Amino acid sequence: MVVITGRHRRPTSPVWGVAAVVLCWLAVLAAAPRRPTEGVVHDVALFVHLGSMTVGFGAVLLVDWFGLRWLARRATLADVLRTAQGAHFPTWAGFAGLLVSGLFLGVPAGPKAIAVLVVGLNGIYAGILMSELTRHPTPSTALLARAAAATLISQLAWWTAVVLGYLNSRG
Repeated sequence: MVVITGRHRRPTSPVWGVAAVVLCWLAVLAAAPRRPTEGVVHDVALFVHLGSMTVGFGAVLLVDWFGLRWLARRATLADVLRTAQGAHFPTWAGFAGLLVSGLFLGVPAGPKAIAVLVVGLNGIYAGILMSELTRHPTPSTALLARAAAATLISQLAWWTAVVLGYLNSRG
């Protein structure tokens, strides 16, 4: 299996990615107003938040759909990896949009804030796994198990954030 990953660049350390996710997450928690904004600012922030959720989580769901197709032997692992590489930017753009728009929606409840942090940190880990999967023509069972665990964590964290965000918006 050969997956072309684009231009050759020196990979950045995952420590930088983890630091960026944690610092951005902490900045949102520190800077968000204690009460949600009102009026036009709230409406625009909510629209951006929902759009970012659609883009980011939609990209994640697409990759996971291709993973299920691979498990059903309807796609190759190379198909899954190409899809994941193509979904990389929209996933992170959606995540960033959620953080920025969340600044104007008030401080998220504790469990939702934790779910958002898990989404970001797991995304860094998933990127590491994707790199490892592209380097191995026949990935080991252990590597595939780690990828499955990262997928499960991703789904649980995204859905937790969605459900808690919905419940919080209802008062």
